[in-house]
Amino acid sequence: MRCKKNLILFTLFVANLIDQPAPEVSIDQGTLIGKVSVDGTFFEYIGIPYASTNSSTRFQAPGPAPSWKGVLNAVDEIHFCPQSTLIGVVGSEDCLKINVYVPAMAKRPLPVMVFIHGGAFILGGGGKFLYGPDFIVKKEVILVTFNYRIGALGFLCLRIKEAPGNAGLKDQIAALRWVKKNIAAFGGDPDNITLFGESAGATSASLLLASDVTKGLFNRVIIQSGSSLSNWAINRNPLWVASLLAKSLGHNTEDPLEIYKLFSQMSVSELVLAKARKPLTKYFDTQLLHLPCVEKTFPGEEYVINDLPYYLLEKKSESVPVIFGSNSKEGFFLISGDTDESLEERNGRYLFASDLHFESEEEAAVEAEKIQKFYFGEEKISMKQLMNLSVLYTQLYFEIPALLETDVLRKNTNATIYNYYFDYSGNRNFMKKRTGFTNESGACHGDDLFYLFNTVLLPFRVDNKDKKFIDTITTLWTNFAKYGDPTPKKTDLDFKWTPSSNTQINVLHINEEFKMGAMPNPQAYHLWKSIYYKYRKREIE
Repeated sequence: MRCKKNLILFTLFVANLIDQPAPEVSIDQGTLIGKVSVDGTFFEYIGIPYASTNSSTRFQAPGPAPSWKGVLNAVDEIHFCPQSTLIGVVGSEDCLKINVYVPAMAKRPLPVMVFIHGGAFILGGGGKFLYGPDFIVKKEVILVTFNYRIGALGFLCLRIKEAPGNAGLKDQIAALRWVKKNIAAFGGDPDNITLFGESAGATSASLLLASDVTKGLFNRVIIQSGSSLSNWAINRNPLWVASLLAKSLGHNTEDPLEIYKLFSQMSVSELVLAKARKPLTKYFDTQLLHLPCVEKTFPGEEYVINDLPYYLLEKKSESVPVIFGSNSKEGFFLISGDTDESLEERNGRYLFASDLHFESEEEAAVEAEKIQKFYFGEEKISMKQLMNLSVLYTQLYFEIPALLETDVLRKNTNATIYNYYFDYSGNRNFMKKRTGFTNESGACHGDDLFYLFNTVLLPFRVDNKDKKFIDTITTLWTNFAKYGDPTPKKTDLDFKWTPSSNTQINVLHINEEFKMGAMPNPQAYHLWKSIYYKYRKREIE
């Protein structure tokens, strides 16, 4: 009897080591089969090609989704777009793959949540190593994640037909079109799609919200720690940036065709490894090279962004419900590598970026002095003022742009807008620990992700406090996807998330308790709002 029992247990153990097939799904491209999750609660369809790209379409919009004969085994968990990592260059140019996670027992059709990964437009991928679906699909929604081209492959912008810019954003649009066309075959509702993203993914979502070519592709948006109005969202001088990259490779030219020929003939590894540094100017511009840009339009060619995002948002007529938010200590991520030498470089320069325009240097200096005193008083920027610098980064790059985007949408649309401030600190605040600020309160940039996704690479311990928090935050996000309201009338939550009104921004403060309140740093908001209202750049370089 004991021997028989051990045999049964061993059989179950072996069965868990073998992928159990998920139901077949048929779409126009062909038939595919996935696998059942380890706990049996959802189906995984991983690595499905949603569009095509190769060296012949480099820097351009992706090609159509490939078809196949037979049955595609959609279980390939390792697929990245090319990028530089600690172990070298990983990923292939043909990387446009999408992942669909479907609750096994939930009633169809299901709401759909499509996530855009972050990574400063140069890193990352949509795989479950970082974005495990377990927490979200438990709430009876379909989760979709995907790869898009990053770095120069995705964001080289020469404003010529061969390299118009924003190939990575065009990949994202192709993924959304694929979901709209195919998600019903997986049991999803193509008329109930929520787009969400974090950091560069949130900025992408904001840009897609602003664009006039995405109408009908999604019904709601969640924008976490990013905004198209952030000074790091747009490459304002893309040809110059490309010329810096070419110069680092020994080619001194600003001719866009010459640069295109150079980069189109390079291997993927050579292109990914090419690095350049922008010379420091008076302005506090990002050192990121590969960012979305305002495109030049060409007959017969689809664009994504044809004006600065603020002015696209001003012209929005669609009222798409949005959640905007940021984390309380975003800046920890950006100060972790600073030294006295790196901070000294900032002294004597402006503390705003070149998305502002001044009639004279004197006018710029006056505004810069206001900001200097607001964040640093009479002190110079130094390691002694490191936490003040973190506050500046948090507010200038993340917190204020989200509030300013809220303002422009409140003014010009009837969209329902929810705002949050994420301040929770638990055992899964990986980024705060990673950057060396474990003992500080609040949440670093990226810490929110680990309460929405079950990260495979980092097997965190989940205590009761974190378990309760994960349940609450995923309920809010998925309620918004289901109903357009994070706290509908029928809910077990004991608080109400009130949307912002035409006269007031209301903020859900997310911590161990969830409480409604005012915006967290009103003085900083009014300071930056007044500066951007008066000096926001209108011209495209």
